[in-house]
Amino acid sequence: MWATQVPVIRFIGDRLGPITVAFIPMIVSTLIFLPLLWAENKKRKVKFRWRWSEMKYFVLSGLIGIFIMQYAYTLGSKLTIAANAGIITLTIPVFVAILASFMLHEKLNVVRVLSFVLAISGVLMTSISDISGANFLQGQYFTGNMIFLFACLCCAFYNTYCKMLVDKKFTELEILVYSSVIGSIGCVPLLIWVEPFHFAEFMSSGNIAVFGILELSVFVYGIPAVLFFYVLKRLDVTQAILGNYLLPFFIAILGIVLLNEKISFLMIVGGSIIFVSTLMVTVYENYLVAAYDRILSKKHKTSAQ
Repeated sequence: MWATQVPVIRFIGDRLGPITVAFIPMIVSTLIFLPLLWAENKKRKVKFRWRWSEMKYFVLSGLIGIFIMQYAYTLGSKLTIAANAGIITLTIPVFVAILASFMLHEKLNVVRVLSFVLAISGVLMTSISDISGANFLQGQYFTGNMIFLFACLCCAFYNTYCKMLVDKKFTELEILVYSSVIGSIGCVPLLIWVEPFHFAEFMSSGNIAVFGILELSVFVYGIPAVLFFYVLKRLDVTQAILGNYLLPFFIAILGIVLLNEKISFLMIVGGSIIFVSTLMVTVYENYLVAAYDRILSKKHKTSAQ
């Protein structure tokens, strides 16, 4: 579902401003999922967590992971080219692995390191044309590259921090809604003074723009986040984030179907490598780590003799 974000933004990007595209779906998503949280609370017989002793846990996720990340993503995207932004996105799992080792005390074993290498190799193969067109050192793109890199760091922090919230027994809907509430409050000044939002102008922008915002609200900002938090209950955040490496492959498929783009043989090979790397760290990690330990053990015994 996250992969739909790129083609949808391309459809509506010429009709709405970047601040509107970044933040209005977040606000709409909050309004959609707030009643669902109310229903969940009613079923669990608990109240909304509006007290500071509980809401304080969502300040960092809302401000850094929602508001600042989205604003930096939008601003960075305006100041750099798509090829640069796409490649910089590859830093997110690396940031997650580093942050998880400090914040969650997760171990970065040899299987995860190898899966990182394979995943990055696969993404580079699917983006070979973007790499040839990338320009990181040119002065006019340097500021945009740094801002977008900062957005990727914010994204990694958000994913890692949400794992901490999951471990504190907050539900998926609670993490999504309360973080989005904080982020929505933070973005209000931007929608008033930086890029004023007018509902009448928004509705007159056309059905494609309106339905695009609704799609982003539900299928990009909403449901995938809930599913991701559900996965965090069962996997380390370093493992869960590797699924993001499948995004370029799915985006390429959607580009063919929706935007009449072409897929190359390298994209197919790269997507296959990405899929293998994801299986390594999600399904077969324990088996591969055990096999690696056995090999090391045999080498130690041989050297001792």
